[in-house]
Amino acid sequence: MTPRATIDLTLVLDRSDPRPLPVQVADGIREQITRFMLTPGDALPSTRVLANQLKISRGTAVAAYDQLLAEGYLLASQGKPTTVHPQLDRIHPVTLDQQPIRQPDPRHAVAAHASGTRPTRPADQGPPTELVDLRPGQPDAAQVAGTAWRSAWRHAAQQPTGAPEQPLGSSDLRNAVAEHLRLMRALPVPSSHIAVTAGAREGLTLLLAAAAARNNRTQLRIGLESPGHPGLRQVPTAHGHTVVPCTVDSHGLRVDLLPTGRDAPDVLIVTPSHQYPLGGSLTLDRRLALLEWAQRWDVLIVEDDFDSELRYVGTPLPTLSDLDTSREQVALLGTFSTLLTPSLATGYLVLPLNLVGDVTRLRATLGLPVAATTQYALAHLLDSGYVRRHTQRMRATYGRRRAAVQQAFKQADHAHLTPMHGGIDAVIDTDLPEDTVVHRCQEAGLRVGRQSSYWAWGTRGKPASPLATTTGQGIVVGFAQAGDDALRDLLPRLVQACGG
Repeated sequence: MTPRATIDLTLVLDRSDPRPLPVQVADGIREQITRFMLTPGDALPSTRVLANQLKISRGTAVAAYDQLLAEGYLLASQGKPTTVHPQLDRIHPVTLDQQPIRQPDPRHAVAAHASGTRPTRPADQGPPTELVDLRPGQPDAAQVAGTAWRSAWRHAAQQPTGAPEQPLGSSDLRNAVAEHLRLMRALPVPSSHIAVTAGAREGLTLLLAAAAARNNRTQLRIGLESPGHPGLRQVPTAHGHTVVPCTVDSHGLRVDLLPTGRDAPDVLIVTPSHQYPLGGSLTLDRRLALLEWAQRWDVLIVEDDFDSELRYVGTPLPTLSDLDTSREQVALLGTFSTLLTPSLATGYLVLPLNLVGDVTRLRATLGLPVAATTQYALAHLLDSGYVRRHTQRMRATYGRRRAAVQQAFKQADHAHLTPMHGGIDAVIDTDLPEDTVVHRCQEAGLRVGRQSSYWAWGTRGKPASPLATTTGQGIVVGFAQAGDDALRDLLPRLVQACGG
């Protein structure tokens, strides 16, 4: 077993103190142990190293260690570092008022989008441990682990550590992402137009900063779909930009209702492949009309392409980035959080030609927030074909779970599903008030998302437009994370909680 690295002790000795130096050293180490600055198993520096650090004789350090060994605070073994005694809690039991202050478990915190992950758990606080977590946006990350996954990280660990950082990300990963987009999205794009990001929110932050610098303005007007995803919605406001709600219906963004002239936004964020949470896909006619509108009013379109690979109905339409013949009107925002795992916290941008230089300069100034090891591992996963194979496998798995959800709600009298063309979530409209349904779900042991969280800017519990196909009253649930057997057990409870 690999030995634990020794800890640098922070001790202050006072030569004017009447206590002998060995006593001061022993008292200082004992205090760090009782205050939990040192914990059982921690390896201490050797007496020679400690003596050199504190400018004391080695005999003084040996005397201090001997005293703590005799008291049971330390444990010494031949050929091994002296450590804080692993059984310290049995030798010196900790009283209640000595318990260390512990930080809340991050697993129970609200996830805003990840790592990079995307914040797909709006408005709800972390669930009690007894509730089954059906909040939206959670892939079945357990399916990622396996031989190929471990092999990719072993490969990454073997790569050189001194390679100079490239502002837009490693060339290996950008080449791999370009090939991924060609094969999975039919989008041919040069790797020089791809920037590696730490997820969707970080990528959007980078784009908005570049757009603001290009326009020589600190505040932009940002168009957002309503209803739409609350995670990305929070990014513009966090950076002081003004948000403009834009109407959607069952076919996505209503291009004919977009503001024009001086009222047009500087940037428009749109989900053409899978409108969230309504699930619609922007028709080809609307895509072309949107590009014409953007060119006329000089609007940067941010194409949020999340979940595009997880489509169950019909064939995917061309991306806006591919349809943009000018190559200067659309930036595509992508992430691997849903395909693989949010903990990867890595995504990408496909930049329009006129923003490549601005983003490169920003990255050179701010640095790249994705570790080189992560980039090596992800590039290996993409190059080996693992991501494509995994996507095909999970598309079948999620499709099966989606069908189970549809079947469960087919006979429901007081709840119905909105169209589920893609993704890993289900939007459920209910006759009962949303608060009532959420409470009934909790009583049934289920943690769910609130549909009202997706309606923007204070329109809680009601649609932002009569054109929308959902009432805005109900819940949003994720069906990906629960296994097939668990889902069969949970769905009757979910249907009943929604009013049956």
